[in-house]
Amino acid sequence: MQDARFVLKTNSDAPVISVVIATHNRSRDVLENVDALLPQCAGQPVEVIVIDSASVPAHAAVLETLSARGGLGFIRLDEPGVALARNAGFKSGRGEWIALLDDDAVPRPGWVEAAIAHASRCDARTAILAGRVIPRWPDAAGSLEIPPSQLGPRARLLLSVVDEDGFRDTTDHPIGVGANMLFRRSVLEEHGGFDVTTGRVGSNLASGEEAQMMADLIGAGYRCWYSDAFVVDHKVHAGRLTRAWLTERARKEGEVELRGMKTRGQKIARAIKMLVAIPMLAAFQMLDRPEHEYYLRLNHNLGLLRKLFASAG
Repeated sequence: MQDARFVLKTNSDAPVISVVIATHNRSRDVLENVDALLPQCAGQPVEVIVIDSASVPAHAAVLETLSARGGLGFIRLDEPGVALARNAGFKSGRGEWIALLDDDAVPRPGWVEAAIAHASRCDARTAILAGRVIPRWPDAAGSLEIPPSQLGPRARLLLSVVDEDGFRDTTDHPIGVGANMLFRRSVLEEHGGFDVTTGRVGSNLASGEEAQMMADLIGAGYRCWYSDAFVVDHKVHAGRLTRAWLTERARKEGEVELRGMKTRGQKIARAIKMLVAIPMLAAFQMLDRPEHEYYLRLNHNLGLLRKLFASAG
């Protein structure tokens, strides 16, 4: 349920970008995010909307103080869920583009100008523009169970790291994560917003509503571009640099992949391929290396199969 209170102080002209920040029990992170973002918005065709996704009272009280800030809208939802919160944000936003920022992502100087400039270079068939996401590792990260130096590309993506160079069309091999990504608002409306059965809710690690939207839009003939020009620093919490967290995250990604399949035939064909691969992956993980990440591939498969068999039961 959406709280009736919605405050938005911005120019009367429609903005180019509506920045949507969904948060749950991370008021301190949101304050750092907004403190870095709002000064960049002065004089720019940008609005910022923070959605409190059913935070507990202590965090909710802090977040509500944001409603007094100029150029910022605030929505309180009584039902948690990232996809639900992002839908509330984009429906309230007036921008041509909806920019998703994670609550624990801090935009670097120049983010607003670069996002506007590169969005303006996208043609009408481009519906997605993904930005660069640089990890901000926790203190003493080298002493954790899995230090950053031992993370392979799959693990880094599960941690929402997108650190590539250039400005290019990535439709054939899309990259991008919801920590720093723009969607064309009219196309989101056309497709009914983000799938609320896919997004993260509370401590459940199943996420990927933005990845599912990317796949759906590309399937519908839209284009996806990537730019390294607008950058955020994304906090990686110490509890995520463990084999247990990455394993469960990989399994949840498998569940999300299954949800994205439209027909029973697609699901069965994918499940057969994964079943065939499991014995090999199980053997290879005994000699795993960061560049291979067989244990993550294995658990992605197991997650998809777990969801498939549970839904059939």
